[in-house]
Amino acid sequence: MHEKSLFVATVLTVVCLSGSATAAVVPETGYLYAPLPVGEVTQSCVAAGAGGTFVAVGPGFTGAAQRVVFVSESGGLREVVTGLNSVGDCAYDAATDTLYVTDNGLEAAGAVTGDTVFAVPAASVATSLPAAGLELAPPGSIPAAASVTLAAAGGVFVGDAAGGGTGSVRLVSGGGLSTLIGGLDFTGGLTLLGGDLLVAQSLATFESEIRRYATDGTFLSVVSGPTFAHGSYDLAVLDDGRVAVTGAFGGDVVAVDPDSGSSASFVAGLTFASGIDVDHFTGRVSILSSTFIPTEEDKTVHRFVPISRLVPGRGSSKKECVAEYYGVRLVAAKPGKQPRHARCIDGEACDSDRAVNGVCTFPLGVCLGVGDGRLPDCGASGIGAFELRKAKPASAAWSALVGEVQGALPLPASSCFFSDGVSVPVATTRRGKIKPGKAVIKIRAATDEAKPRKDTDKIKLVCLPPSP
Repeated sequence: MHEKSLFVATVLTVVCLSGSATAAVVPETGYLYAPLPVGEVTQSCVAAGAGGTFVAVGPGFTGAAQRVVFVSESGGLREVVTGLNSVGDCAYDAATDTLYVTDNGLEAAGAVTGDTVFAVPAASVATSLPAAGLELAPPGSIPAAASVTLAAAGGVFVGDAAGGGTGSVRLVSGGGLSTLIGGLDFTGGLTLLGGDLLVAQSLATFESEIRRYATDGTFLSVVSGPTFAHGSYDLAVLDDGRVAVTGAFGGDVVAVDPDSGSSASFVAGLTFASGIDVDHFTGRVSILSSTFIPTEEDKTVHRFVPISRLVPGRGSSKKECVAEYYGVRLVAAKPGKQPRHARCIDGEACDSDRAVNGVCTFPLGVCLGVGDGRLPDCGASGIGAFELRKAKPASAAWSALVGEVQGALPLPASSCFFSDGVSVPVATTRRGKIKPGKAVIKIRAATDEAKPRKDTDKIKLVCLPPSP
């Protein structure tokens, strides 16, 4: 967490004096909260992957003791990269299956590499790779390596949170390291928005600021600040185009309108929100946080699901919020037709592994007892029953989800469950002709009311081959 800077040393003192973190985590209206316990202290890096989430874990600022793990939606854990010291951030490139990780702890006792950005190859299957040897730039070349985001033209942008007017944004590309933007203070979050680069920073006054640059480093405008209304640690673009910014001590994660600069609370109740990532197909937001209190340290990925992205059924509006599908979009089979099925082309954004491999992996989930503003006649409620009525062909990932839901019954209102991904292969006829692959999922959920509302929902998943 950029522990080397005077800035962090100061703000840690502020947090430690603020007391225990016991507030409830509350998102803005229109999102559901779905926490994922990790079991270890989290460290700034969070990134959505196929069927799960990359998360940095381990003790703070300790040589070779931090690592990045992949936590599947079903709760399994795979160690991805080891030997890190003070992880700053990470970003996953699904197109190349590469995980980029920054580390700013080279001087920690026992460190063998650091103060740079690493590229972890084949991250979807990588297991316990040592960080040493994966450096994109030499160890020590980015002393206060902080946020990292993918560069559209290739390579990555990396923030160097050096402070005192020496903070910068570096471009690491093609084996080279260059300074794209200089003269910053404590460089914070980076993200791309509409072809431009947004850069957050904390000033010497401890106010925060978000600036917009062209990707060649040309300054364009100040988006927000200087202000104490939000932090500067990390940035992510939300489903509606606003920019979420973390890093307010004891304060909220704030959503900033990049055009007007106006801001509003997005998530309340986290002590110090650090890493943030958005899965732009599903819209789900993942946030890490810290308490800086050893006995109460945060060990959770805080996840937030936009209700507007959920898919209710086509039955009575009084019960369709009882169960809604997550992770799919309905598409019309032909122009002018009503969208009815979840159609996906192998390798596109709807295919969570993003690989053209003859299989579409649908990141299917379900949210139950939803308070959905699109269905005003269907109020949120607890769930008393849930069953799988049909899965053709059978899916181990979906069966595991059903078992998880049933094991958690009865449920309070608004609970979400996610599968590791329902795989639907492209079909091949006996004559070798390729045609769409299909699967059908059908579920039934019932409320825990005296007169239960029963909601039966069926969805067809269709996997299409890429166009020749």
